[in-house]
This record gives sequence, structure tokens and C-alpha cells, in this order.
Amino acid sequence: MSQILYEFEGRRFDADQVAQFNASVGRDYYLADCVVRQQREDFYIANARSWSGFVPISAHRSVGARTMVRRSSRQIRNSTAEIFLIWIPVRGSVTITQNGRTATVEQGSIALSSSSDSLCVATGTDNDEEHLSYQVTAPAHIIKNALSEPKQFCALPFSSETGGSRVAAKLFLALYEEAQRMDRASSEALVLSGIDTLLRAICRERGDDAHSPGIREIKLQKLLDYLELNHSDPELTTEKAARACEISTRYLHYLLKGKGTRFHDHLWEARLGSAWRQLAEPALSRRTIAEIAYATGFKSSAHFSRAFRRHFGTSPREMRQSCGAGETWPS
Repeated sequence: MSQILYEFEGRRFDADQVAQFNASVGRDYYLADCVVRQQREDFYIANARSWSGFVPISAHRSVGARTMVRRSSRQIRNSTAEIFLIWIPVRGSVTITQNGRTATVEQGSIALSSSSDSLCVATGTDNDEEHLSYQVTAPAHIIKNALSEPKQFCALPFSSETGGSRVAAKLFLALYEEAQRMDRASSEALVLSGIDTLLRAICRERGDDAHSPGIREIKLQKLLDYLELNHSDPELTTEKAARACEISTRYLHYLLKGKGTRFHDHLWEARLGSAWRQLAEPALSRRTIAEIAYATGFKSSAHFSRAFRRHFGTSPREMRQSCGAGETWPS
């Protein structure tokens, strides 16, 4: 079963709904400015997500409305995670503008977008005013290992009607529906195989040479991706992370030591960084500090406040108040 991330049905898409929709996109994808354009008085819009191992596959559906998402250079500077989205339109279209290119992608094609460059994504509807598209969140290291210059592959349409691209696209849609009925290891292996198959097909189409990173680098990146996607889990431990990444806890510590960090240091850095960005985001101004504390993996607001002040030299409340002065997340 997929999880509904955001859903609206009705007529009054007021300022509160706009804020909720923006917050949902910021929380589940990345910080961006979102616009919903009604095509008729009553309309429906929803974002949902399913998981294949640690890889999320999302769905965006609308009836009687189109959406536009813009990601600015300011929002990029305030973010740390880099992700690539694989777009698969099923009904209507997706128009992606990035790196000086614009591509309108319809059923039978796929496209890539990156979170690390200014971006505009607009959805289009079909003749029945409906839109449905799927997005596979591909960790950056997978894309970078397969494509020598990933930016040159964003906002370009690639056919998904034949060969490996067709197999991969169908696999992603099947996993969205069935992954929750499978064991984690199987669904994760399938989605990673699908991403690899798709990227190989893109490489062949564009004449790009694939790269072959070592096993240690692959395992490290898988661990870092898992921590990035799950750092808000208050019950996250070295044992849980190692089990999810199919490595021993000893090897987990070895991988992180090679990166110059320790598990808990990396985890707290990720949690505090996420909290800083949420406190600085105007769309989340109605969220209380306690809510942000719990949403980022802290078990108490008092512990959160102490850790935040110790790390950044200011309290969460003081930091939120300073945002009007253009405060950005320190690197």
C-alpha cells in the first residue's frame, strides 16, 4: 500500500492549503515554491509514495488542476541532499526546465531532473483534465557513477517504449503497487536493477561511457543514502542501519571512519541540519519548535534545544526569529 503524503479535494484551495502543499513538497522532495492552477471549480490533487527498500517511488495525481514547482538558487544553497528524480508520465505530461533546456515528456518517455540546479517542473493534463506521473528518487551516487556528466542528461526526453528503458519503466510502476507486499531485500534489489538498466539504456542512446566504482564506495554510498532518508527515525541505531544496508555494524563503523566521521556524529549533523532548514522555511512557520524536534528524530524538545544551541550557538527560537535577516544554513 502506498502512503498518502498530501491530498486535497474541493473548491477552496486557500492560503493554508498552499502552505501545506509547499510543506509537503519541501519535506518529501526538496524546498521549492509550488503553484496549483485550477482548471475547474472542483478539483483533486494528491502526492503518494511507496518504498522499494530505501528507494522511494512517488506518484502525483490531479484532476482538474495543473501544478508548477520552481526550485531557486537560494533554496539550493539552503539544502544539503542531492537527489535525481526519474519522471514517468502516465496521463498528461511533465515539462522540465533545467540547465538551459526544456523538455515536455509524455507517456512513452522518461526524463531526469536534479535537485542541485535551478529547476521548474510543470504538469499538464490530458483531454479529460487528468494527470498522473511517477517519480523514482535515485540517489546521486548511482546517477554519477553511471553518467559522466549528469547535468547534460537532465531535462531531456528519453524513449521508454523499447528495450531496457521500457522494462525499467514498467518495473518501477509495478514496484509502486507491489513493493509493500514483497520482502525488503527483493524490492530493493529490483528497483536498483531497474535504475541500472535504465541508465545503461540512456548511456547507449547518448554514447556515454559507464563508470565502475569499487564495492567499498558502493556500500558507503548506500549507507549514506539510507541515513539521509531515515535520519528522522528516533529509533535509528547502528544495528538497524547495518541490517538495512546488509553489512555488519563493525563494517558500518569502518566505512564511516574512512569518511572521517562517526555514526552518531553523522546522524546528529543530519538531524540538526534538517531542523535548521525547517525552522528557516517560511512555509513551515506555523509548525511549532516541538513538532520540528519530533519530526527530525529528537525524542524531546528540551534535548533538541540543547543540542541545537550547542551545535549552532543559538536557540531554535532565536534562529527562527533571525530568518527575516536572510540567515542561511551554515556549511
